[in-house]
Amino acid sequence: MSDALSRKGRRLRSEQQSPAPAADSSSASRPSPSSGTSAGKRSSSSAPAADTSPKAGDKAEPSRAAPPSQPRVQPSLPVEDWGRREDTDQERLVSLFAPTSPEGKRIDILRSQLLYPFHGEPPRTIMLTSAAPREGKSLLAANLAISFARGLQQYVMVMDCHLMAPDMHRLLGVPRLPGLTDFLEHGATVPEIIHWTKVDKLSVIPAGSPSRRPAEILATDKMAALLQELRARYADRYIILDTPPVQAFDDPQVLARMVEGIVFVVLAGETDREEVLRALGRLPEDKLIGLVLNDPLRAVVDASHVFSSSEPEGSD
Repeated sequence: MSDALSRKGRRLRSEQQSPAPAADSSSASRPSPSSGTSAGKRSSSSAPAADTSPKAGDKAEPSRAAPPSQPRVQPSLPVEDWGRREDTDQERLVSLFAPTSPEGKRIDILRSQLLYPFHGEPPRTIMLTSAAPREGKSLLAANLAISFARGLQQYVMVMDCHLMAPDMHRLLGVPRLPGLTDFLEHGATVPEIIHWTKVDKLSVIPAGSPSRRPAEILATDKMAALLQELRARYADRYIILDTPPVQAFDDPQVLARMVEGIVFVVLAGETDREEVLRALGRLPEDKLIGLVLNDPLRAVVDASHVFSSSEPEGSD
């Protein structure tokens, strides 16, 4: 009987030990020299945690995905935000793209002459106009504004008053709406019509919605009150008004009484001298603070005067 019990005990122990191969297969997930090829395959499929552990080959992937969250090395003023470089006017924004060029330096000289006059206080509201269309007036206004903004202390705002053919929103990369006409005719508020550019300290009031009576709305008390409010609210800000040509519109004569200074732009070698004289005669002489010869192939060409020395004193 003892032999029978001993045989039964051995059989029970062998049955309890029979699941051992399954246990061995689970332990085979740990690589060992005795593990076979099939055991290695089971370990890779039954242990997903091992796949999520960092590997030497996986480190290159995060480095390719990381740049969006890391600071990118860019120019101080991103070119792509200012339109396509093949656009001629965009390329001629020398104060933005080439501030150290000869043309950019001439614009800086003009800025300094406006900021530090020999007599009196510098004008805070400056109007740019010309005798005829296509003399580079808007381009000069944009360059001058950028030059102002690059200064250490000056804030500058450009107001596009050329309501029939506005260009400042395109040159300085801001929306056209809402703008000046939306304030004067449609009830927009002052904060709504001020748009900040990519240049620090430079803002724009674009022309806004098309208007059928631009001269009339610019001549209103509301327009004069707007300039007064901007001067009072932003005491540290220079305001540059881009206006239509004098010979083509009467808007500049209306705005001339609201500003402190006028810069007159002449396209060198193109504008008729008599036409320039007639245009200057329609503007208040006491507010004329400078004339600029604009080169047709470059942004600005510096010139001390337009007329010969035989012209009456005060005409230059």
